[in-house]
Amino acid sequence: MIINKYPRQSKKRNEEFFNRKDQELTNLDWAKWAGWFDTDGCFSKHYNKTTKRWQILSALKLRDKQPVDLFSKTFETSLVYVEFPTETPNGHKYIAKVYQSGCTSAKATWFTENIFPYLIKEEKRDFAAKLLGYRPESKDFTTWTPAEVTQYLATAIEGDGYVRCFHNKHTISVAVEVCSSDEQYLYNIIHLTANKLGLHSKVIKKGFYHTKKGKRTRFMLYISCSETYPDNLTFFKNLVKDNVMTLDRKKEIVQEFVTWMNSNKVSLKTEMRV
Repeated sequence: MIINKYPRQSKKRNEEFFNRKDQELTNLDWAKWAGWFDTDGCFSKHYNKTTKRWQILSALKLRDKQPVDLFSKTFETSLVYVEFPTETPNGHKYIAKVYQSGCTSAKATWFTENIFPYLIKEEKRDFAAKLLGYRPESKDFTTWTPAEVTQYLATAIEGDGYVRCFHNKHTISVAVEVCSSDEQYLYNIIHLTANKLGLHSKVIKKGFYHTKKGKRTRFMLYISCSETYPDNLTFFKNLVKDNVMTLDRKKEIVQEFVTWMNSNKVSLKTEMRV
């Protein structure tokens, strides 16, 4: 089902679009979408038997409409809702319900070239390079700004992460988990966030899970904050600023924690500026 449809690409439309968006979008926008594409995004290239041409695609597919709708509106590409039967590795059958939007052809090339410097996961870099037919230069970790890191991690958390608040009689705490089978990817995030944000985090081995490609190990990046240990408070406060997180259901959990901390006047002696 098509929810929002945009005109087909043409040389003239694309030229106007690229010129306008190159002025409108900033480094923070590309860092934000890189977080989504390192987790839930897709870069693909396949041969269309109907048109007898190779087609390239940079797409976002999620059960949550909000980020996909934002992607659709930002990059002016159609938003669709689809349902299809699928099966888990253990044989459980169910109907998948997802929203999806993607850039194709020249727009996919333009999008992938812009997002590539901010991709951290090596697997996604490989997919993106295969789509482009060459490998652009990645952004060196030493040149990332604190704001770029915050934007990236915010959407990576929204993609492959969990956000939880824990209540007891007198206080509240928050914990963020980013899960991946790619342990090195999570350690790269730790390295980047520790240097640029002073963030305290750790990687934990969570166990095993099964995929169609076989058994894999699940690792988890864990970030927490509480009244007793408020070291990461600045990061959580920055998450709830305007235009950082893109998924309200997770942002509201972080906001609950930040509101409680603010109301109880809990703060760090030295606040980091992002």
